[in-house]
Amino acid sequence: MSDARDSVEITLTTKIGEQETIKLIETTVHSGDFTGAFTLVANENPVANNLKTDDPIIETNFGDVISVTYNDQRSADSADPLALTTEIPVVVGTNGLVAAFSKAFNDEELAVETKFRIAESYFELFKSHKEIGRDEEQLVDLESGRRILQEVMEDYPDPKYVPRISYLLGQFSQELGQWSQAIASYEVILQQYADHTLAPDAQFKMAQCFEESGDFDEALEAYVTLAATFPKSPLIASVMIRISDHFYKAENYVIAAQVGEKFLEKFEAHEHAQRMAFRVGQAYYKNEEFVRAAESFDNFTKLFPDDSLGADGLFWSGESYRMAKNNQFAFRRYNRCRWDFPASEAAKFARGRLALPEMLNQFEAEANSIDNDN
Repeated sequence: MSDARDSVEITLTTKIGEQETIKLIETTVHSGDFTGAFTLVANENPVANNLKTDDPIIETNFGDVISVTYNDQRSADSADPLALTTEIPVVVGTNGLVAAFSKAFNDEELAVETKFRIAESYFELFKSHKEIGRDEEQLVDLESGRRILQEVMEDYPDPKYVPRISYLLGQFSQELGQWSQAIASYEVILQQYADHTLAPDAQFKMAQCFEESGDFDEALEAYVTLAATFPKSPLIASVMIRISDHFYKAENYVIAAQVGEKFLEKFEAHEHAQRMAFRVGQAYYKNEEFVRAAESFDNFTKLFPDDSLGADGLFWSGESYRMAKNNQFAFRRYNRCRWDFPASEAAKFARGRLALPEMLNQFEAEANSIDNDN
């Protein structure tokens, strides 16, 4: 149609109720071939016409059939528009059989490692079946995985295999929400094999079990123990995030902010450092420590000037200064917000704040200051 790469639209519908319109792009100029990509997500109750262009997802399920329709407006076979449709089945899935080798291993290490791999595979199957709601299959996975681990304990009673067995048993129990059983499995590692490489992970997962069961006092003690016993563990960052998040939700904003500040001192380059820096400002603001909140939001915008929350950081810095009765600084933060991020939602609020009487007075004061300087 043109000397550029053209586009066409197709409609995808499924038997279980999904319907979306997808845009395909020509592979090269005048190639006549159009392609596009989208992700299939298992969902027995899809919602039609909810496609997001930045994350194209088609909701379908195993055994469903996707109908693809293209309305050809200039068909060589018809003077009228012609609807071309094809159907694509979604694979039902394959029933795979996982089993240990029947032969007797001469190498004990190879035998045990093979059984561990099989048990770990059952664990991954268990998680997948649990995620898509296949209750019967996940119970089969659970029983099979535990049976393999039991075989390892019976056939190879060497204590050196106990930590890995306990860790896997703990994971199975944790996924099922059997908190006391999971904690008992992790405690075997921590009490009897404290120097094992799995010990830090076992300590972390045990703390998770306490937290998910609703006993955060025990969870906090377990998290603190992890930080004290394994100070170089990469899990420390996750621990601090969870602790700060817990106290923030519990409205203990002082501790939430303090933990966040310690996190930034130790993990400024962490992938979640931006969110923690912003959370520190939120915590101080909610605790009505407005000056510290403003300084924290300013620190956020200084450390992460290109972050997606940059506009929000400037706005909330302005809010904090305004609540602290520092109208001059508040006025300047609101102005920066609308200048630097004019299309943002935060800029809309900033423009609203600038219409307040105290901000209009500050505008006049700033203007007079400029005139006097001249």
